Amino acid sequence: MNLKQISVFIIVKNAQNTILKCLNSLKEFDEIILLDNESTDDTIKIAQDFQLKYNNLKIYKSEFIGFGPLKNLALSYTKNDWVLSIDADEILEKECIEELKKLDLKPNNILALPRKNLYQGEWVKTCGWWPDFVWRIFNKTHTHFNKNLVHESLEIFENTEKIYLKHGLKHYAFNNIAHLIEKMQYYSTLWANQNLHKKSSICKANLRVIWTFIKNYFFKKGFVYGYKGFIISICNALGAFFKYMKLYELQNKKPKNCALIITTYNQKERLALVLDSVKHLSLMPDEVIIADDGSKNDTADLIKKYQENFPCELKHIWQEDLGFRASKSRNNAIKASYCEYIILIDGDMILEKDFIKDHLKFSQKGLILQGSRTILNENESDKILENQNFKLAFNKKGFKNQKNNFLAKVIYKFSKIDKKIFKKTTLVKGSKTCNMSFYKQDFEVIEGFNENFIGWGREDSEFVARFLFSNGIFRRIKFSALAYHIYHQENDKNMLQGNHEIYLDTIKNQKTTWRN
Repeated sequence: MNLKQISVFIIVKNAQNTILKCLNSLKEFDEIILLDNESTDDTIKIAQDFQLKYNNLKIYKSEFIGFGPLKNLALSYTKNDWVLSIDADEILEKECIEELKKLDLKPNNILALPRKNLYQGEWVKTCGWWPDFVWRIFNKTHTHFNKNLVHESLEIFENTEKIYLKHGLKHYAFNNIAHLIEKMQYYSTLWANQNLHKKSSICKANLRVIWTFIKNYFFKKGFVYGYKGFIISICNALGAFFKYMKLYELQNKKPKNCALIITTYNQKERLALVLDSVKHLSLMPDEVIIADDGSKNDTADLIKKYQENFPCELKHIWQEDLGFRASKSRNNAIKASYCEYIILIDGDMILEKDFIKDHLKFSQKGLILQGSRTILNENESDKILENQNFKLAFNKKGFKNQKNNFLAKVIYKFSKIDKKIFKKTTLVKGSKTCNMSFYKQDFEVIEGFNENFIGWGREDSEFVARFLFSNGIFRRIKFSALAYHIYHQENDKNMLQGNHEIYLDTIKNQKTTWRN
């Protein structure tokens, strides 16, 4: 293969000790794309000096957006279909270049290069470091990198043909113990943030550290390399420990503050009942925001009256009445919140006293919670509205609307829905924005609710589907986070079919965002 048909791209940050060696090994290629990730050392200066001698180097910059997205960004700058991905601490061996020249490749080929991992300049062949094949040469019309924050990889398809080369890369993996520990801390943090959908515990972290050391030092013969093998095995074990302990810490960290978002549209009598129930909560939210989809002035007057003596900050976010636009209304309200945790309810949901406390108790990053809902019948609702007494809702008898901490924990444990078991042909079971909560950061990653939805239907399921495709988890907490839904006639379903098509498009393409 002609090297002038191949573009090389490198993601780099603070690689002043290796970047020149890396670039020198790539002189023969048609172009080199260097994407700098906010280096603070002399990496860019060294690259610019190289650029003055060779005209095949182009330099770009980006903040850290995850290794998968960074590599796809660098890939977008390349002009050739055939590309080589290489790290700034790697050197392409001359033997690999000669081997590559002899190949006749097809577009669906991807090439795995053997990588020699070095510790203090010594090639270490134990501790799981050898053999180490990495997929690095491919045709960008056939595949690309996934969107992983860390441990990114190429998408492998059924028609992909794999080729393993005899020669490949020399990898200056670690200079010393400090370098090893620094990388271990950095990558374990990224791993924990990426894997919030996985289970973790103190017991699992301890078992991982023991097993990882035994596997690397004894089974994979780390002891052959003396103290170096011991250090590598220990740090690999600590890396496993910190990955799961950091994950455990993230999963058990509770939000510093939360906002209660209440959607409404020209239902001031029902909204008043909801606000009255909020005033009697055992744990107050830090702010309450009314997401108003174009109500008349009487709703604004009601909210102003409640603002005079409400027990927490009460905001009114109004948008023009241009039809049913609940998605945009919710987005506006959430964006106006300063809180890190968001709880959504409709403007006709009367809240049980521990409603906020229950949501926060089960809250977790990377997770959408669906609270429990009891639907009041027409007679019960009329009585509550006639007397303007929200407490009458609690007279509703029945097993499903009785708080039960034990059953809530059991159902929560076994109600997990994630990308792996999500049935792409069906709606996300039980997803309703009338009683839902999540971290604002998770909401922002998937760009919030899809504002293409006009009219009632499917906006909640589509939101949850994108969250699942983004490696999130959806869980129900029956018998907890109780809310009583005041009866109303069914919403107009004229736009349902069109909304359903939007939902199906999200499912088909496994979208995580809605703007593209």
